[in-house]
Amino acid sequence: MSEIKIKVEIASPEQIDSLRDLTKLLVESLDSQFEAKRFDWGIRRRLYDPLQRHGILIALDENTDKVIGMLIAELRVDPFGKSEGYIKHFYLKKEYRGKGVGKILLEKALEHLKKIKVEKVKVNIREQATKASALYKQMNFKKDYEVHKLDLS
Repeated sequence: MSEIKIKVEIASPEQIDSLRDLTKLLVESLDSQFEAKRFDWGIRRRLYDPLQRHGILIALDENTDKVIGMLIAELRVDPFGKSEGYIKHFYLKKEYRGKGVGKILLEKALEHLKKIKVEKVKVNIREQATKASALYKQMNFKKDYEVHKLDLS
């Protein structure tokens, strides 16, 4: 692979197929089943919401013009009425990991959230996602709480 040059842009409705493909890869990497209906509802809601649509960022390989990653940064309001950002989905194709692409995508998402006056940003990371955890630490995220889960099925 030649030197990677990427560009980051706001996703558009024309890129729904690429977003679907990346989301499917993300969901399957977490040993879950991709639900097309759920994806369609969620992505269309985000793409057409004036505040949320600017938080769907995609990374494109400038050499191939293919979408290689995505990050969804949502605006939320906490129970006390303060705005907070939430990194919802973050996925890079395997061959682009460890090359600085994720950092660029995360920096652009944080710029977007700062622009819309978000006061803090949260992200949930699976325990086994050590590389993602290292990136967030590098970007000055601090561990705030742990989530424990019990499967009753």
